[in-house]
Amino acid sequence: LQATIEGLQSATKMGLVEGDYKNAIFNQVSMNRQMLVAGCELSEVRNNLLQLCLDMMYDKSKKYCFPTFPSTLGDLYSVMSLTGETQDEVYSIIGITREENEKKLLEQYSATKNAPSIQIVYYHRLYRSFWFRDYETVVECCKKYDGYTEISNVLRIIDIEKVFFSGLSSFILSRKKNQMELTTEGEDVLFKMQQWSKLGSKWNAENKALLLEAEYYFAKGDSLKAKTAYEASIQSALRHKFIHEAALANELFGIFCIEEGDLRKGNDLLEKARKLYLQWGAKEKADLIFPL
Repeated sequence: LQATIEGLQSATKMGLVEGDYKNAIFNQVSMNRQMLVAGCELSEVRNNLLQLCLDMMYDKSKKYCFPTFPSTLGDLYSVMSLTGETQDEVYSIIGITREENEKKLLEQYSATKNAPSIQIVYYHRLYRSFWFRDYETVVECCKKYDGYTEISNVLRIIDIEKVFFSGLSSFILSRKKNQMELTTEGEDVLFKMQQWSKLGSKWNAENKALLLEAEYYFAKGDSLKAKTAYEASIQSALRHKFIHEAALANELFGIFCIEEGDLRKGNDLLEKARKLYLQWGAKEKADLIFPL
């Protein structure tokens, strides 16, 4: 995944040199989303997104913008939820609140029936909810997202992340609420991610499959297998440079240890998660690691 970022940077520069402004913008939109999902430092992603939003505004007073502006501004607000910046910091520059931006995307869908316009709304909602442990909202938004999924051979980066968050949230809720139907949904996601890891990209999917596996065993009460999978997921995430997902694996492993009664190890893992989140740039998320 990280290797695609450099290619998108080159494509952006080529588009600008050749005067193909539209293609340059589309490549920048893709590049910034790839950087976010790849776990690049959030301050860099935030600055890129803000500048891109400014570049896409034709007339700030009339809020007349490039078509991909609302989805990009939504990405920016999602990043800011993790960094801890207030909405006012962007509103003072752009002049559009997160709520107004969501309304714009919903209006786009009403006018065009273009599914990605409404899917990105649910993606942003589930993204913010997941990192702050609101798993019920994640599952709800994933179902709404899937309701607008069209048959396609193209698998977008947000589709993969939605699947990952959906599976983890399903296992966590199934364990807490003893809901078997959520376990089944999580198992479907686990199988899909394992297939992506084996037949698609091991680099991108291995750590995710292992973390889903750990939560599956935790939900099933197999502590030994869960522990092994958590440890393997952390190592895979670090090896493949997904620092944010290494932080997540440490966080979930820490919660597992605490619920298993190993408070010292659990707190040590949560502290590792906190430091990794800070390294990623997610100060707001890091500040909420303690207490559980």
